[in-house]
Amino acid sequence: VYTIEYEQPDVEDLRVVIGVGFAYAYLQDNKAKIKVIVNEDWGNFKSPSKTNTVLQYDESYKEAVNWGAGALSSEPSKRKKFNLPKPVEYFKFYLGDVPESKKPKLPRVNPL
Repeated sequence: VYTIEYEQPDVEDLRVVIGVGFAYAYLQDNKAKIKVIVNEDWGNFKSPSKTNTVLQYDESYKEAVNWGAGALSSEPSKRKKFNLPKPVEYFKFYLGDVPESKKPKLPRVNPL
């Protein structure tokens, strides 16, 4: 368990970016004591040790509104005029050395 101390930032609009590793690390030192914590609580969905790599964004692709199994199981509303766009899947292929021809097409979004 780690304790993280920080000062209050001066920034009004602070965002946190979390990097997720999709591979296992190998340690040569057999004396190393590592406490591995596995998240098994994925919102309303239970999984032994993983969740789907999928994000559901709002109509402008500015905010993620759902993730994991929840993004795949959300049903389109018949009452709403506009439904959320198709979930973004397999984006983790952009994190590794994968040929462009094997990478999925991601939505083009204006960053501003």
